[in-house]
Amino acid sequence: MDERKIFTLSQVSLAVQHKIAEATGGQAYWIKAEIAGFKVKTHAYLDLVEHKNGERAAVMRANIWGSNLLRIRQELGAEADNILKDGVEVLLLGRVTYHLVYGLSIHIEALDLAFNIGEMERRKQAAIRALKEEGLYDRNRFVPMPMVLQRIALVASTGSAAYADFMRHLEENEHGYRFHVEVFDSAVQGGMAAGELRKAVSIVDATRFDALVVIRGGGSKLDLEPFNDLELARMVATFPRPVLTGIGHDVDVSVLDLIAKGPHKTPTAVADFLVDRSHSFEIALTGMLDKVHSLVLEDFSARREVLGTYAEMLRTRPLNLCQLQRGQLHNAASQLANRVQQKLKADGQLMEHYRMRLATEPSRWLRQVQRAGLDQLSANVMMLAQSRMQLVAMKLKGLQDAVALLGPEATLARGFSITRCDGSAVLDAANLRPGDRLSTTLSKGTVHSTVGSIEPHG
Repeated sequence: MDERKIFTLSQVSLAVQHKIAEATGGQAYWIKAEIAGFKVKTHAYLDLVEHKNGERAAVMRANIWGSNLLRIRQELGAEADNILKDGVEVLLLGRVTYHLVYGLSIHIEALDLAFNIGEMERRKQAAIRALKEEGLYDRNRFVPMPMVLQRIALVASTGSAAYADFMRHLEENEHGYRFHVEVFDSAVQGGMAAGELRKAVSIVDATRFDALVVIRGGGSKLDLEPFNDLELARMVATFPRPVLTGIGHDVDVSVLDLIAKGPHKTPTAVADFLVDRSHSFEIALTGMLDKVHSLVLEDFSARREVLGTYAEMLRTRPLNLCQLQRGQLHNAASQLANRVQQKLKADGQLMEHYRMRLATEPSRWLRQVQRAGLDQLSANVMMLAQSRMQLVAMKLKGLQDAVALLGPEATLARGFSITRCDGSAVLDAANLRPGDRLSTTLSKGTVHSTVGSIEPHG
């Protein structure tokens, strides 16, 4: 006979139900778990999962009845869709129940929004600390900003209103500036957004662009979660071009906003910044051109005045210079004449002095210095003079004797005579005429006669 005690399935189920009710006391508990497989009809059905070391540690079904779901959505407000979705860790208030047909499940009565926001803030602050420790927090802010930003790498969701507003503001700017925008499409919300954003930034060739722009439209606080991603923040911080953000939150600031070169509230604010920067550059350039033009005009005016002055100087200066030099020449001539006269006078006085010295100095020098030599020379001269005088006297005596011998008296004494006509000796009879009166000197006496006739020689 079989003595085994056999229980029906309902008995087992009722026992389990009883034990669970006894253990829980029908109370609700705060439970932390991750949502998986979220589905909504009239009611919401989902799976709750806990992971440890990358593997599932526990799984349990859960539900939110329609009335509770409506209330929970109202309590969560704008964050409802960001929390009630797969992959979000939540803190829920639920009752553990066991249904004989549907088995074990949790009836969710409430969700703690502060937990999700707190978790997001915790991850955000952890990312900020890591960036600061790695020296990346301020890195992009020190990247130089070009004066004009025209080549834009845009990371955005191409189907979003934020993208449309951004492009419209750039393309329809009132100044007519042209911008070259290349779009790197990416989701900007949801569980896959952070990964797509990282992929979009990683394929941007920084050498081809002036700046990287990351935008998305407005949304709830939890919509910022992808922009707090640490790996995405590292990529943005090390990007070699300035990063501009317009993530569309007026109050909340993401990690990307904190580390970007230029954070802006909205996508249109980024577009306005790009347009305004180009306009500021144009104004500055126009101002510089105006200043250059003004400086050139001032320089031309100043140079015109200088040239006028030089022209006047060229017109009058030669005449003035000639007059000045003429006066200088007159003065120099007068000074030269005075100096010549003074020099001549001084030289005349010096010459007179030298003349007087020459008149007295030789005799004095001869007397005082050469007296002995002069005396000897004087004696020699006297002796030589006496000798010469004796010789000369002898020659004179000989000449005197010759003269006496050849003189007219001696010649007349030898029988010669001298005939004169009109006081002149007659040398040629041809010079006489008959009737001329002649006087003939003899050695003793004179005979006067008249020319009767003339007989020339042979």
